[in-house]
Amino acid sequence: MNNQMTLAGLLRHLLKNLWWIIVLAIIGAGGMFFAAKHSAPAAGTYSASRAMYIGHANYVKTQDPKSALSADKDLIRTYLSFSYDRTIVNETTRLMRVAGFEKIDNAAVVKYAKLQQVPGTLTVRARVLMPNEKEAIALANSYAQAFATKAPKLVPGMPAPRLMVAIQGAAKADDSQPISPKKAAIFGAGAGLGIGVILALFTGVIANLRPSKRQ
Repeated sequence: MNNQMTLAGLLRHLLKNLWWIIVLAIIGAGGMFFAAKHSAPAAGTYSASRAMYIGHANYVKTQDPKSALSADKDLIRTYLSFSYDRTIVNETTRLMRVAGFEKIDNAAVVKYAKLQQVPGTLTVRARVLMPNEKEAIALANSYAQAFATKAPKLVPGMPAPRLMVAIQGAAKADDSQPISPKKAAIFGAGAGLGIGVILALFTGVIANLRPSKRQ
């Protein structure tokens, strides 16, 4: 039985299996390069939001203020279901072009802007995440304005949204930068090479520990 493991034997085993170790490195490099090159851009680096109040002016005058307030909170969900209605999106794009942002189209509005109800309140925020700070601010203001103007016509009987003061700044939401395809390829090649070496060493150890059938 030959179960001795020697460094020279493992090295010979690595050289013998070098071809598929290189193949794994190439596959890793190609896969990471393709993934980095075709991956979707980050959701955004600047966060901007504009608040609006959606509710009746005075609940004290109602017979059941608590129920009326609760009903308005629930009805906001109906309002938000129209957040990407073509009328609102078109108006947002129009306002952005009036403000000088010609590159923002309907697809960009749907991609970067969204409405969120502050849990348990009658406050709704038009939130935007974008790589460009000025565009984020302008889109948050335009989207909120378009919704406040057009949504009441889509949902009759709902209280008209009342906009808060227009925002003037945006918060830095993400400082990370996506990895370049070249660096991704290097990392992938290293990972593939490492996996190949580990597998080759593992199979070499198993081969050395396996009893010889001839003996």
